[in-house]
Order: sequence, then C-alpha cells, then structure tokens
Amino acid sequence: MANFQQTLNEEIRRLARKETSGAIKDLRAQLVELRKVNAELNRRLKALEKALPAPAPKPAAETTVAKAAEEQKNPRVTPERIVKWRTALGLNKSQFAVLLGVNPLSLIRWESGKSAPRAEMKRRIAAVHAMGKRELAKLMAEKNIAVKKAKAK
Repeated sequence: MANFQQTLNEEIRRLARKETSGAIKDLRAQLVELRKVNAELNRRLKALEKALPAPAPKPAAETTVAKAAEEQKNPRVTPERIVKWRTALGLNKSQFAVLLGVNPLSLIRWESGKSAPRAEMKRRIAAVHAMGKRELAKLMAEKNIAVKKAKAK
C-alpha cells in the first residue's frame, strides 16, 4: 500500500510541475514583451525630454527666500526677535512687510504680539534674517521695482 501511495504522490507532483511550467512559460513570454515595451517607452520619453526646452528659472528673489526658508525647519520667531531682526537689517515696517510679501498690518500685529505668524511665514522671516547684505540689497531692489510697477498701474 505504501508503494501505491508513493507512486500516486510522485505522479501528482509530476503533473503539477507540468501544469505550472506551462503557465509560467506563458507568463515569462508576456514579461519579456512587457519589458521590451517599457524600454521602448523609456527611449521615447527621453527623446521627448531632449526635444523640450529647459524650464524657465524662477525669479531669483522668490527662489532665494524659498530656499532659505526650507533650510530652516522650526525657527524660534518671537515678537521681540522680529523687531530686533528688522531693525538690525535697517528696514522699516512697510519695507520688511513688502520683503516678506505680507500686509504691513500683519507685521505690526506680529511685532506687538497680538497675533503670531504661521509656520511658513516664520521660516520666511528667519530666512530673510539669515541673508547676507548683498542678497538682501538685491532682493530689496527687485521687490521695490515690483512694488513701483504695481503702483503705476
């Protein structure tokens, strides 16, 4: 009886291997075809990317402030620090507000402690504080030009 059971088990295994190898063979062929299609699509994509013109760079003022803001994760910005940093930069409230891209009344509320800037704005304030004098002068020149053009309209 044991010999019959062993023979039956071997026959079942042989048939199972035969069935699975047939199914796997078809799947492998499909996989090869899909890889070829994928490679062709990647070649086409690279050719299209080369044909497209490079994207236009962002204005220097926005990228400098945004990049510096991203570098600072959670800056400690208090009303006293905002006043201290603004005066150290030699800016009045309206200039500093224009530099940050906010309403001067918001800046007044932050400096008086009546409200607090959001996390993104805190990062911007700290980024402006961390700028060098040349960067700040260049940024102010760009912002003043933008403000004058807006007023002229």
